[in-house]
Amino acid sequence: MKIKFLYIYLLLLLCIPVNAAGFEPFFKQGERVCFVGNSITNAGEFHHNILLYHITRFPNVPATVFNCGVSGDDTERVIRRMESDILVNKPTKAIIMLGMNDVRRSLYSEKPTTNPGILKQRVEAIELYKANYENIVKTFLSKNISVVLQKPSIYDQTAKLPTANGLGVNDALKQCADFIQQIAEKYKLVTVDYWTIMTNINAEIQKKDSTATITSKDRVHPQSTGHFIMSYQFLKSMNAPKFVSKIVVNKNAIRSSKQSLNCKIESLEKTRNQLKLVVKENALPFPMVETYSEGAKLVPFVEDFNNQILKVEKLPKGNYQLLIDNVLIGEFSHNSLKEGINLALFQKTPQYLQALQVRDVLKELWQLESGLRGLKFIEGNRFFQESPDKDDVAGMKARLYPLFEKSYPSNSAFFKSQLDKYFQVKPLEQEYLQKSDALRLRAFELAQPKPHTFILKRK
Repeated sequence: MKIKFLYIYLLLLLCIPVNAAGFEPFFKQGERVCFVGNSITNAGEFHHNILLYHITRFPNVPATVFNCGVSGDDTERVIRRMESDILVNKPTKAIIMLGMNDVRRSLYSEKPTTNPGILKQRVEAIELYKANYENIVKTFLSKNISVVLQKPSIYDQTAKLPTANGLGVNDALKQCADFIQQIAEKYKLVTVDYWTIMTNINAEIQKKDSTATITSKDRVHPQSTGHFIMSYQFLKSMNAPKFVSKIVVNKNAIRSSKQSLNCKIESLEKTRNQLKLVVKENALPFPMVETYSEGAKLVPFVEDFNNQILKVEKLPKGNYQLLIDNVLIGEFSHNSLKEGINLALFQKTPQYLQALQVRDVLKELWQLESGLRGLKFIEGNRFFQESPDKDDVAGMKARLYPLFEKSYPSNSAFFKSQLDKYFQVKPLEQEYLQKSDALRLRAFELAQPKPHTFILKRK
């Protein structure tokens, strides 16, 4: 191809840096963050998504996130394990979600009650929750640990499900949420409101399908879709940045530098039918895998938090093939490129594939964390704590299996499986902890930005 002219427009042109234009990380460099809660936190999907977003969006702002959720926990149990399971991580930030177990769901049933004894116990449960919750907040603040409050996720008391319904549980959780708002105002803390957004979305989807729910069939635990909605709400509450990057190419280099965001355009060459540029972005797109597809229909996650824009102005009319590192991404009209295309939607880009590698490492981390949280679940049980010799494995097995089977007849299979996992994982605890630390570091290493060559070929 005969080159009619060659422009070097943007050699080492720096775009707006990471701490400008809203690119402010909600986890600061070196922070140690504990997500504290019950089984919903223990399951972890919502804060897994949040961590994945942080690492891909802020790969040069390392922070350490710990799962401090335990199945079945309430505020009283969190207080009991405060030193041994939470403060032991030396957190600088605690993010708290509690209430689902504190409201004592067993006090609610399919039909409303006027039983004064039951009504009194419901009130007492909420009052105990309030006292314990504020105690937890004050404990963290007294140790100069910053606190983020999360209003509880919902109990689905409206869906038509085969599971017995506890009418009034979600209303009790609203009382918890209202109290959390009061605590937030009292101590000037940031709050994430899961209860409202999840209640509203649940109501909307049930207008079309009365059996639809963003919780599981147990009415308590969010599905992946529910967790995705929660992560969206968290990011929204933290004012997380909308853009991964914004690459704007124009004949006027100064104008381009002002419009581009979170990237560095290292070189640009233009021939009659081709535009070639080398760009180093400061972030990766959030990898929208299939798990998130239903949630993305219910909240504008991509629109609000996953914009990786390529915008090329004043191209000659026609269609253009876009290649990144010689991989064909797609074909676009000059008008589409003028308006800007969102590269985060294309799963063949090297940036997206790099983000998937980060997610794969984090999946391995989350599996290890699951095993470690299982240890805390058993070790927090009163039968374990009352055992005379916890180092006697054979004696512990002989004691705990029959005790659990007798004490939890309706959930005996679940508790047996948890004991099985405990005795399998406990000898590997230190190995799991060391591997977890290594994987946290590896995730940030894999997320480090790389320069990529963009080519637009006119067809």
